[in-house]
Amino acid sequence: MRYISSRIERPIRIVALSSSLSNAKDVAHWLGCSATATFNFHPNVRPIPLELHIQGFNISHTQTRLLSMAKPVYHAIMKHSPKKPVIVFVPSRKQTRLTANDILTTCASDVQRHKFLHCTEKDGGRFIFKAGPFHTV
Repeated sequence: MRYISSRIERPIRIVALSSSLSNAKDVAHWLGCSATATFNFHPNVRPIPLELHIQGFNISHTQTRLLSMAKPVYHAIMKHSPKKPVIVFVPSRKQTRLTANDILTTCASDVQRHKFLHCTEKDGGRFIFKAGPFHTV
């Protein structure tokens, strides 16, 4: 952020809307923001309460652990928030794609195959096609 700011010769202003952070000061320091320019609000002041569900896995090998999490993540989404937006945190961009594909694969084998499809197949077809093997969903 400091590099971009120095290149454009203007300060950068970030307005972020998300959940509260337990380490907001660390993130602010990393972004190069002063304490007076950092605001972190308690989850109780949200207009819509945030539901947080954490599920741990006791498998030491990283790839094995991530593979074993795919189906439980899908079932947790179906249990806790079947019709509302969900954020699944994973450790990398690559793992984001892999986890999304795993969730779609699990969904495709479910009775309600089109649970996440909130448009007509015609409208979503070009995007679904790009997802690889899921264009047949």
